[in-house]
Amino acid sequence: MNITPEKQQVFDAVNAVHPVSPGDWSAFEEKLRPAFFKRGTCFIEAGKVSQEIAFVLKGAFRAYYIIDGEEKCVDFFLEGQWAKAYHNFLSQSKSKIWVEALEDTEVFLVSYDTLQYLFSHSTYWERFGRLVTERLYISSQQRAEALLLETAEQRYISLVMNRSQLIERIPLYHLASYIGVRQPSLSRIRKRLMSKSGL
Repeated sequence: MNITPEKQQVFDAVNAVHPVSPGDWSAFEEKLRPAFFKRGTCFIEAGKVSQEIAFVLKGAFRAYYIIDGEEKCVDFFLEGQWAKAYHNFLSQSKSKIWVEALEDTEVFLVSYDTLQYLFSHSTYWERFGRLVTERLYISSQQRAEALLLETAEQRYISLVMNRSQLIERIPLYHLASYIGVRQPSLSRIRKRLMSKSGL
């Protein structure tokens, strides 16, 4: 296939979920729309219906809620990942979440209408959608269990081990919010772990 380096990133991500045929890829690839989000701008805003998901080519997003005036980070999306508020996207309901660019971010956008068309006209894309939904459900359950059953230190260690890019690129106060503590508490955790093992 003749494919640009940018679209190759999307192809690799799609193919990793389930191997895609040239025909099924072509039907999807032609609908990809490039976009750019300047640092500090929002891709998804609370109170609005999310019409698109975004494949991150370069840059980073954070997803957060605002609760009693305080931002609560729940996820980050880096290169090779899909930025979305997926349950609101699928139900076409108003989002309660914000998704903001932490860096100047380049993406490909895919619309709700495009995905619904593919899901209903292609057995491949129908299966792809099911597999993605299953993965997101498992991930959300693991996240919920971590917040309930693990200590903040355990959650930080898991972050270091499984998503080390976040440690290098995301401001400490956002990481603290993500693992459910204040920044001073995370600083103490980091200091204690560094003295023990160099994490």
